[in-house]
Amino acid sequence: MTGSTHPQTPVAPQALGTARGVVLPCLLLMGSMFNLTLVVAGLKELILDELGGTITDATLFFSVETVAYILFAPLWGLLSDRLQVRKPFVVVGFLCSAALYASFLRVHSVDLLLGLRFVQGAFSVMGWSTVMAIILDDPQQGRRGRTMGMMGAALIFGVALGAPVGGYLTRWFGARAPLVAGAVLFFVLALGALALRGGRVSSHHVRISEIVTALRSRPRLALPMVFHFVDRLAVGLFVVVFPLYIDSLGADDPAIRGRYLSLFLVPFALLQMFTGRLAERVGPYRPLILGSLVYGLLLMAVGYSDLYLLWPVMIGLGVFAAVMFPPAILLTAQLADPRTRGSAIGGFNLAGSLGFAVGPLLGGWAYETWGFGVAFAGCGLLEVALAVAAGILVPRWRRNGYPPRVESVPERGSTTRAPGASAVDR
Repeated sequence: MTGSTHPQTPVAPQALGTARGVVLPCLLLMGSMFNLTLVVAGLKELILDELGGTITDATLFFSVETVAYILFAPLWGLLSDRLQVRKPFVVVGFLCSAALYASFLRVHSVDLLLGLRFVQGAFSVMGWSTVMAIILDDPQQGRRGRTMGMMGAALIFGVALGAPVGGYLTRWFGARAPLVAGAVLFFVLALGALALRGGRVSSHHVRISEIVTALRSRPRLALPMVFHFVDRLAVGLFVVVFPLYIDSLGADDPAIRGRYLSLFLVPFALLQMFTGRLAERVGPYRPLILGSLVYGLLLMAVGYSDLYLLWPVMIGLGVFAAVMFPPAILLTAQLADPRTRGSAIGGFNLAGSLGFAVGPLLGGWAYETWGFGVAFAGCGLLEVALAVAAGILVPRWRRNGYPPRVESVPERGSTTRAPGASAVDR
């Protein structure tokens, strides 16, 4: 009878595996996103005041990094799938990013800084995009929605915290202080990445032709990627047009603008876990489609709202943005071949980076041509049109037996698959 008191000892390795397989990658992801916005507040002091650059140079500091994301995210995903390893890509990506951030401190030319920024973007996306692939590789299918929620929360909290911390560092220690902090943080992230699970994704290398064939045989992966493209396009447009719009309404105080953005960011970050669980229960399609539909309608209302009406509109945008992201990344995980999840998440990030690059251009053009109302309404209409199209296509796919059933999610407490239990089929 004494031996019967020890049946639960295997739980500890499982808990350790969860920490190393999900929690640690999410922390690494949050740190890399924190670094992404850490330098935002001090760009004027660094580019314009110290280096004698222009506003265009300051915007290029982000644009060249986005171009690097677009070019290299699919490449790193393809290589990690080809070699069936992830951890070395994360360590090397973060370590090289730390070295490049440190090199920024010795640069006194805008052109050289932008060139190094492009290289740093290539290595940064090697790190954080591969971390996302590691999270998608997590074998606990029954918890995958919550895992995607944790990933989304890590992304948003990192982005939200980086800019204010960078602003204080610039105020207290000068324009290059965020660069020092970024170099140190990337080095810490590289050390943390050494503790990631080091096992192979598969026991054998996968040929490039196999990866291409697997991706081509799953065209339904385009659905979450298109949603992510449009969502990031809306964010890029928002970054450019919203500050101008709210300033036109009389909110010329940066603190007021910050409060309005917090109305969006706080629910967006805090609700990720809840919406991830929702996607587990009802499947990813309904939250993704309905969330995008309501988000698009609210976005259309932004350009016709005064400062008082903007409060509930911004809160609603944050809530429904949170509804959309975990189902999109969950659908990518479920629809991808397990051997090619690195390439799938690379394509997902490519779509998002393209959207974020196009959004500011589209928003600036729409604003200058037709004004604020049309800029927001046009982007919101694009979200609505995509949601309606998906709402028509997905039931038609099901009637035709497509997409096929993949990766059934077992019921809680059950290790067997129930007929029709696939979350993708819901």
